[in-house]
Amino acid sequence: MIFPEHPVARAVLALPAMLYSGAVWIRNRYYDRPSSSRSVGIAVIAVGNLTVGGTGKTPVVQWLCRRLLEDGETPAVVTRGYGGRAGAGPLVVSRGRGPETSADHCGDEPYLLAETLDRVLVVAGSDRIAGAREAKRLGATVAVLDDGFQHRRLHRNLDILLLDRHFPLGNGRRLPAGPLREHPSGIGRAGVILVTRSEPGQDQSDVNALVRRYNPAAPIVAARHRPAGFTDSSGNRRPAPEAVVGFCGIAHPSSFRRSLEISGVTVTAFRAFKDHHRYTDGELAQLAAAAAGAGLPLVTTQKDLARLSRRDHPALTNTLALGLELVIDTPGPLMAAVRAAIAGGEAP
Repeated sequence: MIFPEHPVARAVLALPAMLYSGAVWIRNRYYDRPSSSRSVGIAVIAVGNLTVGGTGKTPVVQWLCRRLLEDGETPAVVTRGYGGRAGAGPLVVSRGRGPETSADHCGDEPYLLAETLDRVLVVAGSDRIAGAREAKRLGATVAVLDDGFQHRRLHRNLDILLLDRHFPLGNGRRLPAGPLREHPSGIGRAGVILVTRSEPGQDQSDVNALVRRYNPAAPIVAARHRPAGFTDSSGNRRPAPEAVVGFCGIAHPSSFRRSLEISGVTVTAFRAFKDHHRYTDGELAQLAAAAAGAGLPLVTTQKDLARLSRRDHPALTNTLALGLELVIDTPGPLMAAVRAAIAGGEAP
């Protein structure tokens, strides 16, 4: 997501950013009161960030739900369903056996989570309290609140905050002048800080210093994403092609292109769209023509292919998706905090 850096644009946006920041400060002070949030009778673990745009939340939610299943829990993802028509909800997207509705109805991320997470409930809707209650009614023992760091009406047992290793605070300014949803002091609310896009052996001292300025105690855990292979629109595994025409509609398209290159694929052409883009038939036809002209398959992200999954368009016949998976070399501190939160105690 690009924010204006021209001095005139920055000056014009300074007042709206100040007003937004003030409103968020007041809201946070309200929810800092112990009695301000609502409990629903099951443990709630929120996964979120300080900025708009992608920090890799979806692979984190997938990773966490799979670990919770291994621990004997019955997890449910409770998500807003951005880009869908779920409204307030609660809309049951999956009872653990795949999607029960279309991506257009529930949103691309809930659909992808329902498609990739067996035995995990997925509930969408802007009313997260209603969503968590529905998850409990369906048998969930813990709710994973997707993109929930700022959604403080629902009481949570643990906040997992994601920071991008390369751009933890974006340009350092609040919306609409920058990507920050709130002041960096919000880091202090987190029980665990997960630093995404961290490569092994990479110096992380600057991010650690930023975190410790606001949060002296929470574990800081490094994580990264790696390519997880190619699938078709039906979810079947496919061998990696030698060369592709790539496209995507995510917050950081360059990271997807880089993932393709890491996979050993030659990207002969690439087109980036805005985050959560709704593709027109004309755009799909142009992409299909570019791929056909080069004699290559189209490749996109899992989220984009999920968004297109119900479209009857020839361009999608040979379209592949490159999946990403989360890698945490030292998951112990994170899972200790998760288990302690579910048990109602504090992590050691």
